[in-house]
Amino acid sequence: MKRVPAPHLCAVLLLGMLSSATLAAAAQDMEIDYLLDAIRTSGCQFVRNGESHDATAAAEHLAMKYRRARRHVADADQFIERIASASSWSGKPYYVACSVTGEVLSATWLSHALQRYRQDTQRVLSNAG
Repeated sequence: MKRVPAPHLCAVLLLGMLSSATLAAAAQDMEIDYLLDAIRTSGCQFVRNGESHDATAAAEHLAMKYRRARRHVADADQFIERIASASSWSGKPYYVACSVTGEVLSATWLSHALQRYRQDTQRVLSNAG
């Protein structure tokens, strides 16, 4: 059996770790993109600082906040908590108003959407294996 020289083994292990980190970052981006798309396509109204905004405007606003504060967000849960739950200007909570559910805190609405996404993703991965 041929031995792999230590420097090559280290390089392979490092690449493996980078790949894991890259995959984790891609998964994070996919979850946040999913949440932004869920907002955009919801047909709901989003209440920010007492003013109602359509779903497209809400998604654009949250995407802009995310671009500016991305370094403070490690995952989709922190995106909800730190970016999409309240105004960074006034501190007032955001609300989502849908015809079916009525008005709820955006943190609640987004957390439910993220939970559904993760369950669906896990189901697909389980069926693929």
